Amino acid sequence: MQENSIYEQIYPFCKIRNLGNFYSNSGDDPPPRVKFLISLIEKLEIRYILDKFVSESGTTGYNIILTGETSSRKMVVAHHDIANPNIDNANDNSASVINAIATKIKMPAITVVLLDGEEVGGLGAERLAQLIIKEKFGQIDWILNLELTGRGGNRFFIGQYPGKLSDLILSKFKCPVTSTPFNDSVIFRKNGIDSCVINPLPLLEKGESHVKWENMSLDWEMVYNCHSKKDSLDTISVEDMQQFVEEVILKILED
Repeated sequence: MQENSIYEQIYPFCKIRNLGNFYSNSGDDPPPRVKFLISLIEKLEIRYILDKFVSESGTTGYNIILTGETSSRKMVVAHHDIANPNIDNANDNSASVINAIATKIKMPAITVVLLDGEEVGGLGAERLAQLIIKEKFGQIDWILNLELTGRGGNRFFIGQYPGKLSDLILSKFKCPVTSTPFNDSVIFRKNGIDSCVINPLPLLEKGESHVKWENMSLDWEMVYNCHSKKDSLDTISVEDMQQFVEEVILKILED
């Protein structure tokens, strides 16, 4: 598989349907989206660990850990689970999963984790947080959390999660900072792990929003496409995805 073609995997990935949300998983058989990702990762010859965990309800979850070097103190995550099995789930959060894998291809030393259970309270993030606390990955300084990264390219906002990671991003980019809906960064920070969510958005064609990039409004309404039929493949851009990875994520990780 050619390096740039990784972004094209958004199309077959979005056509894979789970039965439902996290709690629809059953037994030791991973849901279809997890099986797709494992197949893709193996084709790319990326080392990985399928980290199975059991929730309090008895449901089995699946975090996919793309292993990096213990000398790296940074981590990138994106959740792979969905809330609505009848839609593409293109921006939430299939694009971020593909972008996280693309980041791993570009920077093999970085540990990338594809998380389960975000849509039901961050269960996979809690599992990962406990492994980090036990130093299963060495020392981790911060976790960059990719959410809704299918459109917007190098224009983005970050959540109001102050810390070293937020300071680093703001030292490199003049991006807006705003409050966000629940995401896995909330779970990491609850466990004392610095984390910040990052989310590109396209420019708003008409009107204004409260989130601005150099005095230009970003289309905040796109955030509300989640879990609805509006979250379709025709709302994302593989060109924007690649630009976001190469001009934003890699720049954050480069130091």
